[in-house]
Amino acid sequence: MRILQLVTRFDFGGAENHVRELCNELVANNHQVILVSRNGRQKELLDNRVIFIPIPSLVSNFILAQAILIVYLNVRHKIDVIHAHQRLPIITACLAGFISRVPVVATVHGRVRHDLRSVIARKFASKIIFVSNQVLTISRHFESIKHKSVVIPNGIPIPQKFPKIESFTIGYFSRIDERHFEVIKNLVLAVEKFTNDYPNIKLLLIGDGKEVEKLKLMIHDSNLRLNDNVIQYRGFVENLEDWSSFPELVFGVGRVAIEALARGANVLSVNYKRMGEIISLSNYGQYALNNFVNISGIPPTSEKMYSQLKLYYQKRNEYRAETPALALKIENDFSISKTTQSIVEVYSTVS
Repeated sequence: MRILQLVTRFDFGGAENHVRELCNELVANNHQVILVSRNGRQKELLDNRVIFIPIPSLVSNFILAQAILIVYLNVRHKIDVIHAHQRLPIITACLAGFISRVPVVATVHGRVRHDLRSVIARKFASKIIFVSNQVLTISRHFESIKHKSVVIPNGIPIPQKFPKIESFTIGYFSRIDERHFEVIKNLVLAVEKFTNDYPNIKLLLIGDGKEVEKLKLMIHDSNLRLNDNVIQYRGFVENLEDWSSFPELVFGVGRVAIEALARGANVLSVNYKRMGEIISLSNYGQYALNNFVNISGIPPTSEKMYSQLKLYYQKRNEYRAETPALALKIENDFSISKTTQSIVEVYSTVS
């Protein structure tokens, strides 16, 4: 099958990581893949069998110009299906697909109101993939699109072995932008307070973005107050497979939660909008259905984070004992091979 993938940018993030791994898995299964996107650091991790076509930043927001390019690629490469991710690529793909009579599959990675805001996207997408059940059912357009919608979670390459777990180490992986910075600020405050109970605790912050300098200043001030190097910024990480050790407890949702559970870490479900619980065997099914987001949660605060930290370390042995079974569930439910197989089945229904 000849597949054209579209994504806005190709740097690091949940959607971008998924696109890269999906492309690599597709070519490993003898499909032909062309990826169109702005340049980014993910390009270095692409299988060399994937044809990467960069879009100059200056024209990346011009839908008509991109649509003409996609029509040209559809005709030249006899594309069987276009798979678009994020709002502008979805609209562009739908226009180009309509003109060149090529079916379009769109994946909504979380921001349903944003990605499906355009009537063009809702009308002309042949199939719409949602990464969680909640993302689909909360859509105000649910009734009009449910007949062509399917839930397929993002998958990951399953690690071959567990890394060494860094005891009493907390990890937070994210873009360092305004929204995540607020979560990090609350987490730093919670960890500062928690050092009174566990003086050997450590917080690792991993990521890159516009708020990095502001983050470094906050870390410096926090460590001065603690008179220790408790908060550490590890910066940009290209590939988790290179890590020989991993934090014991990770704060996050979605792909971050999946990657952490697969590596034998415990996970506390939290993002900038919703505070959740520590993932356990008893609540795994509920969280897995909704991309590891607490769909009824409220925004996190430092007090709530502190309470969850205290609960985790009070029951630490119980939570740690569940990690092998949780990792096995991730392997069964979220491997990139299983996800790709499900997506190819969607391609087959429209092409």
